[in-house]
Amino acid sequence: MQEFMATSERRAQLYWWFSTLFAAELSDEQIAEYDTYDVRSFLKSLSTLDPMREAVAELNDAIARLLERTDRQLELAADFAGLFLVDPKQGALPYESLYRGEAKLLMQAPMAEMQARLDRLGINVSDKYKEPADHLAIELDLMGNLIIHAAEATTAAQRESWLGEQEALLHEHLLAWFPRFEAACRAADQFGFYGASARLLGVFLTMDANYLSLVKPAQSAD
Repeated sequence: MQEFMATSERRAQLYWWFSTLFAAELSDEQIAEYDTYDVRSFLKSLSTLDPMREAVAELNDAIARLLERTDRQLELAADFAGLFLVDPKQGALPYESLYRGEAKLLMQAPMAEMQARLDRLGINVSDKYKEPADHLAIELDLMGNLIIHAAEATTAAQRESWLGEQEALLHEHLLAWFPRFEAACRAADQFGFYGASARLLGVFLTMDANYLSLVKPAQSAD
């Protein structure tokens, strides 16, 4: 159980970190944190996982170039705007609706489905972001919350229920559209910071789905 708790905390932290990356432009203070021992150690720990090694190396390269970039905060903010705050036909907007179905329009069924999920769960993260409910940052933030709920569950039945909610969010939403977003982000991001971040997140989502497929039966047996 202690291992489950520790893994849950680490998973939630990863989801919240990725959520922050795609929610808004990074401040200069946030960018400076990428040059600290804590962040370097964090990324080094991720690189020890074979599936993540190449993606972490790509992100580290982008971070090194970012830290040396003139007017780095303004330039990275421009990258963010050019990718995520433009016409849907030009960038790689982080909304599920754009990548589900043929219409490729904002505020479609996935947004309503995500809002209904948030309402049903009683977890209000939308207000923090002021974005439609199918924004990538909201889906990632919700995953972090679901993980903590599972870790804090007082019964096996509650824990299994929260693990099931995580699997549903991953397979019914995140994994159903993120690969197309990742490809669009990587193609549109000339500098490479957000493209590398999307690549690492894609690897993590796949790994986390595999983890849940293993941990759910184990937790059910406890």
